[in-house]
Amino acid sequence: MLDFDNNGHRDLFIACGHLQYNVELWDDTTSYEARNILLQNTGQGKFIDISARSGDGMAVKRSSRGAAFDDLDNDGKIDVVILNSRREPTLLRNDSPGQNHWIEIRLRGTRSNRDGIGARIKVVAGDLTQVDEVHSGRGYQRHYGMYPHFGIGNRTRIDRIEVRWIGGGTDVLEGVEADRLLQITEGSSHQ
Repeated sequence: MLDFDNNGHRDLFIACGHLQYNVELWDDTTSYEARNILLQNTGQGKFIDISARSGDGMAVKRSSRGAAFDDLDNDGKIDVVILNSRREPTLLRNDSPGQNHWIEIRLRGTRSNRDGIGARIKVVAGDLTQVDEVHSGRGYQRHYGMYPHFGIGNRTRIDRIEVRWIGGGTDVLEGVEADRLLQITEGSSHQ
């Protein structure tokens, strides 16, 4: 779950593909290769399938096994690298309209581990509050990046960023401008 359109609501990307290379031989209702799925979060407790209108990359059929997510071209939008069985990976560059704002956070631990693994980040922008954790990996053949990315919709400032380090300390920043990668060093500001 990642916010592909930076509107403050996490969307859902599903990597699809059957495990059996020749499944069509005994089951004509499925196939080895399939299209991946992108579900947009409406913010009203529902998701809608926007795969068909999300670019040519979503029309590619492969037997996908996992996906990695990060802002590969530093434009503030989450891109996708898909690992496919018996084929080359698929790269999906996110070229969605850029009217919404975002913040990406890179942690540098001094007393905790260097990359801030395990730290919990809370971002408050107006009426929007989001929480994420820094992970070094999140499953078999998957990765969500080392730098949590928060879409904040039409808000241009973040009121408060709170980092709770795994070692027990807390850093707080207030009045942060949006649309940038922000590095926070452990111990740089205390609550």
